[in-house]
Amino acid sequence: MPTEILVKSGTALVWADSTDYSSSVSGLARTAQLDLTSVAAGAARQGAKADLGATRADRFVVLAAIEFASAPTSLEVVDIYWAASPTGTAGNANPGGASGADAAYTGTSGDSLDDSAAQLIRVGPFVVTADGTTTVQYQQVGVLSAVPRYGMPIVYNRATPALVSDATEMFVALIPEIVESQ
Repeated sequence: MPTEILVKSGTALVWADSTDYSSSVSGLARTAQLDLTSVAAGAARQGAKADLGATRADRFVVLAAIEFASAPTSLEVVDIYWAASPTGTAGNANPGGASGADAAYTGTSGDSLDDSAAQLIRVGPFVVTADGTTTVQYQQVGVLSAVPRYGMPIVYNRATPALVSDATEMFVALIPEIVESQ
């Protein structure tokens, strides 16, 4: 009898804002804090450090939802990064000056934001369309593989406009891909 290797999706880890986020459209429940409200052009925001689990999937699909305050130029980019850490303590052993708390991400002291971001895992670019406010853009940004147990997403707005002034539908999600044989 042949053996099939299948992939199933595990429970998503979702970074979103506790005061604004609504899962009614995405269907994804918030599990960790990330407030993307009004992130300015050229600025970045980091989510709270989270635990991916002692036993975890080897791969995570990374999805994001972004909304702008005004229409960006088509093909501009919001970069999504991952700051991996071997410890669950918020401020310890984080790359690129990440704090482990939901806050503005400014990188390390004395370095530019770009220099500090170079120490992070670049998950991928969220390539935007010229849709203005009220249009939430959804995208699979990339895949994380074989990462340490702890970490946090960092969202770097390289697009021209700021993100919208509420975080109702914005999130970054890691969805475990679990391989099994049958």
